[in-house]
Amino acid sequence: MIPTPSEPKYAPGTRLRVTQYVRVGHRRWLTQVEGVVEGEGRRPVGGIEMGGKASYCQQETLRLRRDGGEITEIALDGETRIETVSSATA
Repeated sequence: MIPTPSEPKYAPGTRLRVTQYVRVGHRRWLTQVEGVVEGEGRRPVGGIEMGGKASYCQQETLRLRRDGGEITEIALDGETRIETVSSATA
């Protein structure tokens, strides 16, 4: 069964700080991105060899616009920490 898209968790225009740890070899790097929500979505996991499985094997994503105008799309997982940032501290 193909899952239906979930309801958006963050309204467009909300300012967020996304923190993730990326494992590189035996090291663990901290990455942090701050920006305004443009949208949420899902993307297929795997390569072209997945074929029809790509329709139900998906990962949540978050699209942010950073202060300099750069747009970044972040793949979310269970360890991703998302915080709402007030405009006053931005």
